[in-house]
Amino acid sequence: MEQNNVILIVDMINDFVTGKFGNKNALNAANRAADVLKYNKMPVVFARDFHIKNDPEFRVWGEHALMNTPASEIYEKLKKYPDFIINKRHYDAFHDTDLDSLLRFLNAKKLYLFGISTDICVMHTASGAFYRNYDVTVVSDLCASIDENNHEDALKKIKINYGYNSIDSEEFKGVIKNE
Repeated sequence: MEQNNVILIVDMINDFVTGKFGNKNALNAANRAADVLKYNKMPVVFARDFHIKNDPEFRVWGEHALMNTPASEIYEKLKKYPDFIINKRHYDAFHDTDLDSLLRFLNAKKLYLFGISTDICVMHTASGAFYRNYDVTVVSDLCASIDENNHEDALKKIKINYGYNSIDSEEFKGVIKNE
């Protein structure tokens, strides 16, 4: 059976792009992602923060991305791209979700990973992918951090800890067009 390349987008939702944790870099990354995805033919899996009331994570970050609120909705310019949406309550999109089962159903081997926040949910999802034996490439300029001082450091840690390389969106666009 042929193995597939899959795009995995993490937390490009309103609260992380334009809301509570949003910033200029997150907005630029999300808009750039929308431009790049116009050329895409790969399956797109979107993992989004989707918290319940009084979620334990709120002790660290305060209330955010409450399920079924505009805060947890996919950023407007990206809404038309997901083939699949995984709701998550933890940093790692694999933890307590159906993500691994879905990727195995799609016969995914290579994941192109990007999203917000590079140093939190993207990095923890990279870890989850590593321990499940996925080959991952991070699209660096389609990622952003809540605190941008942590973005480059997170990309380095992903490379050092998991051996995953990163590419930029222009190189990714070439991958997509050749898919």
